[in-house]
Amino acid sequence: MAIPATPANPLDLTTAVALHLLGAGFPADDIKLRTDIAPDDLYRLAALHNVPGPHGTVEGFGCHRARRESPCEQCAPLEGRFEAQARARQRIADAERTLHRQPAGRRGRRSTRARA
Repeated sequence: MAIPATPANPLDLTTAVALHLLGAGFPADDIKLRTDIAPDDLYRLAALHNVPGPHGTVEGFGCHRARRESPCEQCAPLEGRFEAQARARQRIADAERTLHRQPAGRRGRRSTRARA
């Protein structure tokens, strides 16, 4: 049986760069700035493509969690930090959604008339 020249689901360049940066030890937030891949998606992609995160980092803990395995000895103490970063990202996303939903009516100061 012949091996196809191109795989059925090729890994796009952005994903490949993000996974390479993860393996090189870059923080997930820096990778998001460069590739626009959210940290949760990054960890799932790393698990899917068997890319280990750097152990002893928050990203390493995220990779363990995406694989649904217990964290290694180096990554286990970082669970609290991982959760805190996830909550902070959620608060930022909620604030951005709130700011984008402002009504398109009058903006600025409203003048009030003095009633006699």
